[in-house]
Amino acid sequence: MAANNPTAGQFGLLKTSAKQGPFVMVNLLKFAVTGRSGTETGRQSYERYAQAVAPLLKKVGARLLWLGIVDQVFIGDDMDAFDHVMLVEYPSRKAFLDMVSSPEYLRANEDREAGLERAVLLAADPLFSRPAPARKVTSD
Repeated sequence: MAANNPTAGQFGLLKTSAKQGPFVMVNLLKFAVTGRSGTETGRQSYERYAQAVAPLLKKVGARLLWLGIVDQVFIGDDMDAFDHVMLVEYPSRKAFLDMVSSPEYLRANEDREAGLERAVLLAADPLFSRPAPARKVTSD
């Protein structure tokens, strides 16, 4: 079975990173056939995890940017297939680590672990920022 949690080395690299500011965690998710109870699907277990984590994301200032269903591997092979892709923006690596180290998260993570056959998470830093939209100036 593939690892669905970071190794100690991966966790340590994120924890000791000198990078500051917002970043996006790219989540590539492949659901298990059965979930935590054995009578539910992996997707159902993961959805319970997602519901429990939503207030924790808000608490640390994170936000879901995008969630999509994968319908095809265009370049790659069968091992590259995932069910969902999710982009979550965090204000900092510290905020992310605070969340995933909290007792509330660790309890919810049991459903995440049971719900996933395989996961890849990629910490991605922005190369550039989009400029703010221009404001319409009106004269009074």
